[in-house]
Amino acid sequence: MGNEPHADDLLELGGRTPRLLRLPDKWRSRLPGWRPSRGAAVFAAAALVVGLAAGYAAGNRPARGGAALPAPSASASAPPPASSFSFAGSPALTQDTGACSAQTAQGLQLGVQVSNQSAQPLTLRTPRAVLPMGGLKEVDWQWSPCGALPNGLGRADQILLPGQSTWMTVTFKVRLRCPAADPVQFSVGYLMRGKSFAVSLPGFPDLTGVPYSGCPRPTAVG
Repeated sequence: MGNEPHADDLLELGGRTPRLLRLPDKWRSRLPGWRPSRGAAVFAAAALVVGLAAGYAAGNRPARGGAALPAPSASASAPPPASSFSFAGSPALTQDTGACSAQTAQGLQLGVQVSNQSAQPLTLRTPRAVLPMGGLKEVDWQWSPCGALPNGLGRADQILLPGQSTWMTVTFKVRLRCPAADPVQFSVGYLMRGKSFAVSLPGFPDLTGVPYSGCPRPTAVG
């Protein structure tokens, strides 16, 4: 039949499983009297394979004169910056066990001893009484123990070196007859390294043990 391939139009390629390659009709029409031999066909197929391999290698080769890009390496992350230490909330200024009280013409004086527990000098500023019950009213204060005569120096800023202690006394007006149930706390501001801080001191949990005229004297427990 006219459409059946001629025996000379089929090429056999090497390999375990023979494959037949048929030449296109347009090639056979242009070369009507030519029929390739088996050796020529095998050579042409081998040349085609070699040419494809060479083209692939050339396309994946680095450009001439350029270096191949190095493989990305994991970069070590920089350590986080050290956090700056602040004395805010730390016991730079603490209240000691020493406490005092005195009744004067002005009213009731309550005092506590404070110490500098830091390694830096502190500049003590104005203290403030915290009165949850409202039975007392603050009228005066000074950096001195109870019973000391008021003077202008007692209200000046106090410089407290590391390890040193001083007395802080606040004078109150008693609004009620007896101040026994009133708790008294203190808030003290201070400077350290040019920065302002404030600390809350426990003061007196209540004034049951503080003598005051016209009120029942505290009874000893034991």
